[in-house]
Amino acid sequence: MDLKQIEIFIKVAKLKSFSKAAEEIFLSQPAVSAQISSLEKELDAQLFNRSSKDIGLTEAGEAFLKYAIGIMNMFNSAVSTLSSLNDNVFGSLNLSVSTTPCNSIVPALIKEFSEAYPEVSFKIIEQSSGDIIENILKFNCELGIVGSRVQNKGIECCRLIEDELVIISNQSYDLPDKVKIEDIMKYKFVLREGSSATRKKFESALKDKGIDINRLNIVCEINNLDALFKFVKAGIGIAVVSKNVCDDYITDKNLKISELKDIRIKRSIYLVKSLKRELTPIAKVFYDFCKDYFQIK
Repeated sequence: MDLKQIEIFIKVAKLKSFSKAAEEIFLSQPAVSAQISSLEKELDAQLFNRSSKDIGLTEAGEAFLKYAIGIMNMFNSAVSTLSSLNDNVFGSLNLSVSTTPCNSIVPALIKEFSEAYPEVSFKIIEQSSGDIIENILKFNCELGIVGSRVQNKGIECCRLIEDELVIISNQSYDLPDKVKIEDIMKYKFVLREGSSATRKKFESALKDKGIDINRLNIVCEINNLDALFKFVKAGIGIAVVSKNVCDDYITDKNLKISELKDIRIKRSIYLVKSLKRELTPIAKVFYDFCKDYFQIK
């Protein structure tokens, strides 16, 4: 038995799929299956039920999973301690990021980190905030950067930076530089998907203002920021976006930013991790780097 087998076992158990696990850890599906079969032979126990479409753990598999997670946590803790002694940081880090921070703060953050730790590479996965939290709770990823505070006892949130929501529109709408929230309700909206932190924050602000969100005339929901700006540019509707993501888009003469006059919708960007697992050495270094970069005490 080796650590790679244990890592593969945990990944298959969490994803309930040999093919998905293979994709996550950059191995072929036959290689993953072979590792699991070897582990089962060594343990003299069947760990997975393979009779259905979804791979499930057997009773033996459920029992072994607790020990497997403990072994990996202990190993990561040991490596992290040794790494801190020799300052040798290298390898690859998966980072799940929601749309707003992925298009605003993350590029500069990764640039600074890469200059400090040139032997670390990244796999950036853009997901909705809801999907990121779910994956962290299931141990499918270590770190995430999301656009809303998470109310979950299993998640630790570290506030990185404050953000503000603004209205973007086609110039033909002739919106003023500052517009009342009630006045924008007559327009068609191009909004992010329901699990988006930006969308949730906007709808929450409407509720606080006593405005029924059912009044929103949503002509289109989009889960891609570039597409959202293009739809607004085409005059399909107005949109609510982070002020921080506008820099690369608002140079277009067909687009305009309007601030809300009677309410400021503030929200923050958070670095999140599970409270139930030890970070790998690279993830720990990145976590600490983020706190220093954003001057978090």
